[in-house]
Amino acid sequence: MWLYKENASPGKTLEVEFKNTVQRSSTTVARFQVNLDFQGWRGIWVTFSECKSTATSFSSGAVINDVNFVLREADTIHIDLLEFPQSIGKQSRDKIVPPISPFGLELYDASNTWQRTYYWSQQTLPALPTTIDQKKIQSLEVIKSRLKNWYCDETRATPNFQGTSLIKQRWDSLSRSIEKAHSEYKKLTIDGNKVIGPPLFCRDCRNGEKFGDIMEKILLPLALEYHLRSRTVEIDSTVTAQLANLNSPQQLTKDNAYKAIAGKHKDMQNKFKNYLPSVSTLTSQQVKTAINSLNDHRLNKINNLLDFVKQQGFADGSGLGSLDHEMNRDGAGFMHTLFLLSVSPSPPSKSRLLDLISTAKWYNDFGEVYQSSTFEIKGTTADRMITLLLFRLIIVLMMPKDNDAEKKAKIRDMDAVLRWMNNALAVNEGLGGVIKPDFTGHHHKAFYASAYVPQALHNAALVHYLLGGTEFALSTTSANNIRRGLETMRLIALKYSTPNSVNGRFPNYVKKVLIKAALAGYAYISVEHPSVLPAVIPTGITITNVKGAEMFLRLYDESDPDVASYLKDGRPAKSKYYFNSLGSLDIMKAVSTSIAFFIL
Repeated sequence: MWLYKENASPGKTLEVEFKNTVQRSSTTVARFQVNLDFQGWRGIWVTFSECKSTATSFSSGAVINDVNFVLREADTIHIDLLEFPQSIGKQSRDKIVPPISPFGLELYDASNTWQRTYYWSQQTLPALPTTIDQKKIQSLEVIKSRLKNWYCDETRATPNFQGTSLIKQRWDSLSRSIEKAHSEYKKLTIDGNKVIGPPLFCRDCRNGEKFGDIMEKILLPLALEYHLRSRTVEIDSTVTAQLANLNSPQQLTKDNAYKAIAGKHKDMQNKFKNYLPSVSTLTSQQVKTAINSLNDHRLNKINNLLDFVKQQGFADGSGLGSLDHEMNRDGAGFMHTLFLLSVSPSPPSKSRLLDLISTAKWYNDFGEVYQSSTFEIKGTTADRMITLLLFRLIIVLMMPKDNDAEKKAKIRDMDAVLRWMNNALAVNEGLGGVIKPDFTGHHHKAFYASAYVPQALHNAALVHYLLGGTEFALSTTSANNIRRGLETMRLIALKYSTPNSVNGRFPNYVKKVLIKAALAGYAYISVEHPSVLPAVIPTGITITNVKGAEMFLRLYDESDPDVASYLKDGRPAKSKYYFNSLGSLDIMKAVSTSIAFFIL
């Protein structure tokens, strides 16, 4: 069922009772409690096996002819989609309906990684460090700068991308996704300036629109557009390139300028026109002001979407009914958007930022990093390496540092994340984990070369690039495991394609997975950052040294049609990862030109 509350009711509960009143004495067959400290929608899936009153309540069937919703104090709750399906599975416990005592306490064990969200949210926080390590604070700033530039080198502006260059074609590809996102946004149900529909559901719900559809197809493209368009270098370059065109007597020239500034979506062009003053000759300052107003409009759309998904139930402590594989649908859109907002010219307010961080920590099982002494599982799954390895880093980078307590919390969490990362990248000798003693990569308990593993190693290499040379650099063992894993993929492939025999449920030899899923990873693992932190945060992408770039250089062939197609593709087309940024092209180019001579 789904519940809706206009306002949270801290400390209050709703009791749901299932009764048999056919018998002479009424019998409560099952019951559970719902915590009412929430606002908006919450999805709840509960099985009778979890909430039964006795061990034998359903052993030989049961009659239920009365369902009661019991409040101890007056409150208003809206109930929708109340269903009694013959069976359900993969239901998730959360802060709204925690594990139900006594029969639902052991619903899932440690092997079911998708159903541990509530468990990890209950982990005890480690003690804060007693002092503030300034090198660690500086390291986090360096890492944040590298990630910011990974989206696009902050010294480069899209108006200056040349004709048929790869980066221009990737930008054009991304721009088409952005235009489509604006069209999809317009299809949403909007009341004034507020998105109110359609209803959203979890991945495993059979009902309509999914949270992931909004995150991937609308939220992420719009966030990327706002980030790129709101940078100072972008605005200055845009005004320089288009001022004369905006003042041209030729309408076609003006129209092309509107497209260059606002994109191809007509509504955005009209918005920009409305922001321009009605004067015969525009000044550069007037155009800048109009562009800033347009960027505010872009930001409003993003905030409207974040408010909408929260109102629909995507919030701290909410299980949406089922969290099974949910972050594989929502992760990239939500997490990259949060980071881009945190480094924008108009970052979220402190209260909003903390709320977004709490939501991100909940859905990314952040409490897992707080395990003491030893981890319950050696390694991690491929899905978690593809997603959480970067997303948990993003959470720490977003955390505020306005006072000493916040700085200490930031360091504590990054120390814990790094410790978890090194465990996740450890060799697992059994059927769990990703990296094996022979450096093959496993998923679904087998070597999986066509999917999952290439993306996991790609993301691990990106994290290695981001952390390198800082106080939070991955261990030498972790870096070697990533490198050896990528090397094994290259060795078993016929250049780009892996054999059908190790391709799992994707036995498609012509897929050329080393291009589409791993190419940039070979560049990232080759980068060696200086071991001494810079006194000043570098501007733009800086690659000063590479080591062992031969694997990447063998694969990076711009004349190969499939490689060229990948390099031109800027679409954020995957729901659990976003790899093909503009900045990644610059990193690959820098690595490819760093060695004048190499042996194939």
